[in-house]
Amino acid sequence: MMIQKSFYRMWRLAVFAIGLWGAIGCLYGCSAYRSLTQSTDKMIRSTDKMIRNFKAPDTDLTKWIGVIPLDNQVITAKQDMGGSIDKRYPEVLAAACPELHMVQRGDPGFPDMLQHLPKKITGITDTPTLIKIGKELGLSAIVCSRFYPIAINLQDRGFFWFRKKREIAWVSASTEIYDVETGAKSLDETYTREFRLSDEQAEAIRKGDISSVPEIENAVSEILQNLADAVCDTVIRQPWKGYITGISEDSITISAGSNSGLKTGRVLQVFGQGQTIQGAERQTFQLPGKKIGSIRITDVTADQSKAVAVSGEKFQIGDVVKTK
Repeated sequence: MMIQKSFYRMWRLAVFAIGLWGAIGCLYGCSAYRSLTQSTDKMIRSTDKMIRNFKAPDTDLTKWIGVIPLDNQVITAKQDMGGSIDKRYPEVLAAACPELHMVQRGDPGFPDMLQHLPKKITGITDTPTLIKIGKELGLSAIVCSRFYPIAINLQDRGFFWFRKKREIAWVSASTEIYDVETGAKSLDETYTREFRLSDEQAEAIRKGDISSVPEIENAVSEILQNLADAVCDTVIRQPWKGYITGISEDSITISAGSNSGLKTGRVLQVFGQGQTIQGAERQTFQLPGKKIGSIRITDVTADQSKAVAVSGEKFQIGDVVKTK
């Protein structure tokens, strides 16, 4: 009996030691993993910027994108964090991809209808309106992003008998990119960071004192950078597009000019407007049309160009022009 008790105590001690060793190993291992992940993320961002330079088509032409004001749902007592996110969002976007020209709130001529993502009464995105606005402005794409409220959740964390409820903070944002030619999404991504909170940090967040938790500031910065890089990568790799906005007896007007890099004498291909279809959730899309001719630029201003037909006929307002 004594031998059995002694063996049982030794067995419990061994199990405890293995659990403790695993916890310590995970603690250091997880820390090393996080460091490795952060380093890898930086390498990936650096590589992505190099890839943009090699893969970007039509590098002599500047793409214009519309940026709908950020739907920022981060609310704080002093509004310091929320205000900081509003300010930094367009700045980080512009810094991540200087090759793009962004049309956003505060710019001359920014349409009121782009203050929010246009939606139908049913709540579905009004893609025909989005396409119409984008073509009139000569945009390649329209970006819509959202920062969600900082959330605190209780989750089971730990190992074996050390497992207990912990308060976890969630910082999350999403971005969507709508292609102006079709109205389809070329990007729909959500970015989330989570980390454990002390009791003091959790209480501070509940009171709206978010800026006192430096981990949130770090999470916001990472998400903003990831979001901006994704927007840049998505748009840069797409071909440049312009649109016919006017037709007269002797000329064709397109919604792009010298600000986009166009010059007199350049020949552009014209593509008709494809069939309109309805998606599974009753969204409306426009399929890319077939090539119907070509035009040559005869006169250029900052935001518009005049052209004449080289081949083809029956061009319409809304037809898409591309380099090839």
